[in-house]
Amino acid sequence: MKNLLNVTALIAGLVLSTGLWAHPGHDEVVQLTQETAIEAAEVKLAELIDTGELTSGWAEREPAGAQVARINGRQNWIVSYQDESARERLELVFSMTGEYLSMSKTALNSTASN
Repeated sequence: MKNLLNVTALIAGLVLSTGLWAHPGHDEVVQLTQETAIEAAEVKLAELIDTGELTSGWAEREPAGAQVARINGRQNWIVSYQDESARERLELVFSMTGEYLSMSKTALNSTASN
């Protein structure tokens, strides 16, 4: 009987203490929505212009779209901008939780209907 009480107390202690094993922040993960992905892209776009990585003309462009795409097996948000006069497309890539991952600029093909 004494062993049963000890085992029960041990199991109860382990079950109740599992919350102590995880470090803070697991409950606070927030995934981007399309709206918040566009907001994150606008902030990052301004940063890239400030650091000289992009020209100021991109600040005048409205987002052409934001969509979730699988890249290297992971889902990411891609927010795209188009500069018709320069015939360029800019894509900013973010993780689902909002971490900036990369950007790419590509020439718009004259036959494409983007």
